[in-house]
Amino acid sequence: MPHTIEHTWDNRCALISDDAIKGVNSVNEEFLQRMRGSIRSFYNSSLIAREAFAKEALNDILTKLHKLLTWSTDKNGYMPAPEHAVVSYAENWLIRLFLEVADLGLPWIKPNVTANTDGEVVFEWWYGRRKLTIYIDDQCAEYVQVWGADIDAAVSDGDAKSTDVCQSLWIWLIS
Repeated sequence: MPHTIEHTWDNRCALISDDAIKGVNSVNEEFLQRMRGSIRSFYNSSLIAREAFAKEALNDILTKLHKLLTWSTDKNGYMPAPEHAVVSYAENWLIRLFLEVADLGLPWIKPNVTANTDGEVVFEWWYGRRKLTIYIDDQCAEYVQVWGADIDAAVSDGDAKSTDVCQSLWIWLIS
């Protein structure tokens, strides 16, 4: 499944819960349903606006990402173009990361965008002696952190799907 921005209107209007309206009459229930609909519409339009802002800000990076689809395999079968599902997942993951970084009020660094021989999309960021690499296939994102001098480099890796992990990775990168 392509990863989309994981926000729901439900967790934004928790005060309007079913438990809070037990025993209300039909007029109040109708009012409450209209209110929920309005909140849902507002929240969804806000998400659409945030995603549009992110796509505009990331336009050059997303262009490079989509150009990966045009890669051709060389005569030895190396460097296949990533599949469309992989590029789509990578786009959604990058937009989500960009919005999380913006929400934290932290600076954005443009990544290097490429693909590997497994057909995964690869994003790489460097900041000082720190390097963050994200490998994305059609269903997951994994990270590798590298820091220190080349000979004494330290490495850490793991899953980069959750918001908390992505925020922690970014904070680590720019600190």
